[in-house]
Amino acid sequence: MSTATAILIFTQEASKEATRKMLTPSKNRRVNQLVFDKLNHFVERTAVEAVSKTDNLQIFYSSQLIKPNNNSFGQQLSTAIQVIFERGFEKVICIGNDCPALDENRILEAVKKLQTVDTVIGPDNRGGVYLLGLSSKDFRPEIFENLAWQSEKMLESFIEQYTNKATILLETLSDIHTFQELQTYTTSKYFIAFLLQIIEQTISKIQDFYLNLIENSSIRLLSLRAPPAA
Repeated sequence: MSTATAILIFTQEASKEATRKMLTPSKNRRVNQLVFDKLNHFVERTAVEAVSKTDNLQIFYSSQLIKPNNNSFGQQLSTAIQVIFERGFEKVICIGNDCPALDENRILEAVKKLQTVDTVIGPDNRGGVYLLGLSSKDFRPEIFENLAWQSEKMLESFIEQYTNKATILLETLSDIHTFQELQTYTTSKYFIAFLLQIIEQTISKIQDFYLNLIENSSIRLLSLRAPPAA
């Protein structure tokens, strides 16, 4: 098992992510949470497709490795990675749910490159990463968990700390943090169209529900009015 590579799908609860990033045109947490549920399923299916094309590769989900807590993002990710390394894996590829352009071929490319270097980084267009490949021999939890996570300085802080490691940078891809970015996403167009359709249909159903509620309430109020005085 010592030479095996693990894929870590690190996602937070959809309800929690729905409060931090708004991927819908209205501030409706229910619809926003539904979108994150779909994004989670999408990245899981992508990882499964990657695993099906190669041997000696296993998927782990952060929800299976760590319990929900109030620790920082970096601390939670660090803990999940430590659990994987403690199980005998030498390499781990960390991915999230906010980059639909990350397909199985790009994951397999990262797995292949990580066999020859210490770290593999997939930079996003805002100074963060959509993929991070690490080796157990170079992992230092106390450094890793204190990187500038969830900020535009994340990639910079990682490179500063791991500057002496053999590193490969993958192609830069766009991630999604807003509804406007979702609308203008140029890759994975069929999945993005599917998400936009879900958003539109769900919002429409909610609007229809409230319109019917208001209409029915108005009718009841009218029926309760006293008849006009003679």
